[in-house]
Amino acid sequence: MEEFVCLALYTKAYHGPEGSGTLDERCERRLLKVEKRTDPTVNLLVFTREPCECRNHIADVREHYEFATIDPAKIYLRKNLAERLSPLDFSGLCRLFADEGRFAVWELEPGQPKKKGYPYVKQNAGSFGTDPEKYMEICGELRERYGELLPFFQNMIIVDMLPLFFEEDDNHKSLLGQILADIDDDILCGTGCIYEDVLLKILSLKYGEDVEEKLVYRSGKLKYQNLSLFPLKEIPFVVSEMKLVKGRFKISGHVLLPLEHSEIEYYCMDNRNRRYELSLEQDGEICFLGELLHRRKRFLVEFPAGKKPAGIRFMYCYRGMYQARVRMEFAERLGMAPDTRHNFRLQDGYLWKAEKRILFAAPLQKRTRIKLFFTFPWKSFKI
Repeated sequence: MEEFVCLALYTKAYHGPEGSGTLDERCERRLLKVEKRTDPTVNLLVFTREPCECRNHIADVREHYEFATIDPAKIYLRKNLAERLSPLDFSGLCRLFADEGRFAVWELEPGQPKKKGYPYVKQNAGSFGTDPEKYMEICGELRERYGELLPFFQNMIIVDMLPLFFEEDDNHKSLLGQILADIDDDILCGTGCIYEDVLLKILSLKYGEDVEEKLVYRSGKLKYQNLSLFPLKEIPFVVSEMKLVKGRFKISGHVLLPLEHSEIEYYCMDNRNRRYELSLEQDGEICFLGELLHRRKRFLVEFPAGKKPAGIRFMYCYRGMYQARVRMEFAERLGMAPDTRHNFRLQDGYLWKAEKRILFAAPLQKRTRIKLFFTFPWKSFKI
């Protein structure tokens, strides 16, 4: 059986987040285990974080668009074929998948529990820095080959071209609009790379109208032309700091409020249904084809501490009629994961606990200390 080699060795054009685009030790270790189990008629191999349900681990570009990737560190090719590659660019990667048609898919970390819920951190997939004209060229080639632009290649194109939308001018606006016309809406919504405010701008560019003005609210989701864009209650408030100051709890962090003009109101409620207003400040700016977006916010909420347990939940209300709890997440340094066995933190003499989208703060009592010591001894030292 021929040896597989990583495509990261054959390209310098790809630039992504730290650690991507270079040899990944996890992939190398996994390759040693799956190389001999890969169908000998298949030349291309892709490692994925998602569970693989393909028969015999074989996927096809005509059917399995969810396994499309542009990160060369996750793609392996038989050595005798890889050596014929000239320096690999994005067009070359598309042609490689098109020429092979089939490829092997192996889960990078099998056996890990699937993450539930809405991923509040979008994937940074990186890019080859492709010129817009190249996308037009490769789209034409692929349509001629298949009769259409397959969702597999649509997925690759939108991920690779995403950095072009964040330029400080709109010189490529017309070309990008033409390319978007070939990409299905469900592909745009499902990449896992596009934040909600940017998604609205991309759809507005594609359809030549302000999508936000055409949105319809249905059962907690915002829809455009019967397309579900995103659920409001799943765009989380991410808590980065919790502290007790002069008898008051102060909870702060960041949140993305995707709509510029809307009838949606955000606020907090405690466990006695008392309302607390949110203090919101601008938290950085991004540029979308020369237009500044201002929907990333820092939030702060304060409520009184006492000798009894208190709880706080983030809420939204639409047109004063429909309201729901909003998802809550925590910065990694806090070590809290809601609705898991690691959903608590001991701080300032209080037990902080997050479950059912409510953050509780209860004064630490002797009984609680003893229980925590025997249940979670490694954390009891923080008391």
